[in-house]
Amino acid sequence: MVRKILSLYIMSFMVCPTFAFAEEPETEEVEDYAIVSLESGDPAPFPGVLLSFAAAAKIMSERKFEDVECDLRISYELQIQEEKYQLLLDYKDIELDAWKDKYESMMILKASENDLLQGLIIKQNPGKEPFMVALGFGIGTLTSLGIFALSTEIVKQ
Repeated sequence: MVRKILSLYIMSFMVCPTFAFAEEPETEEVEDYAIVSLESGDPAPFPGVLLSFAAAAKIMSERKFEDVECDLRISYELQIQEEKYQLLLDYKDIELDAWKDKYESMMILKASENDLLQGLIIKQNPGKEPFMVALGFGIGTLTSLGIFALSTEIVKQ
């Protein structure tokens, strides 16, 4: 039942597709920039801002040096970033050298400790434990043989 309803729903979209109606955006026509020379007392041909020659020259000169200022700002920021990363790199180099020194000092310490322990092992006299085990085995064997001999003598009498 659900499949039938779903298929009818899909078929209705295939038979009667929906359309999106879009409208063109309204564009305002931008007037061309006009520079008109005016004399004192002349009416302006268009509404806007009237600039003196000194103000126009200042705007033109600021615009001329805008690229240079931008390049200087970019180079300054890049130099700051380069110094920052160089500082981080130097810090990592120092940290790496510290770890190497720590590792080398630990290896020297371990080598000296190994030499000390080997010296102690070599200098030790052999212990009396193997001799005592052999002596105990011999005494036990002789005692067992003696008891066996005595018991056979007692049985023979």
